[in-house]
Amino acid sequence: MSVGKSSIARAVNATATKTQTVTSSNTITKFPLDSIGILTVAQTPENTEDVKSSISKRGILCPVLVATTPKGDVWLIDGYRRYFAAKELKIPEICALVINVENKSEANRIYTELSKLKPVAKVQDIHQEKFRVLCVKDHDLPSYLL
Repeated sequence: MSVGKSSIARAVNATATKTQTVTSSNTITKFPLDSIGILTVAQTPENTEDVKSSISKRGILCPVLVATTPKGDVWLIDGYRRYFAAKELKIPEICALVINVENKSEANRIYTELSKLKPVAKVQDIHQEKFRVLCVKDHDLPSYLL
């Protein structure tokens, strides 16, 4: 599930107020996949088949989020499924939204803050949403189902 720009902005602003070292450059840059580091606190996605299928058909529609340090290190913050799918498809480079941080520990903290913002969908919630859509779409459902 992708994180929206407003969520990224909230996490960056929340982190920036704590340390005053995070800045957003608001630039989208292409990076070779091999130049992007994986954070140790990040969870490796289990299944990327749906993302690989989408990338094969449409390309990568939303850039990943990376943090760069003054030393030139690049750390992947958000977009792990897109990153690993692109790697499996042997795509050489990926577009990324860039934020600047002082060090890797700040990148880890931003990743953790963004992870807290992501909603976790449950199967029950998905079924309820489907039912709600059907109720709005079809008004001739029996009243006991509404």
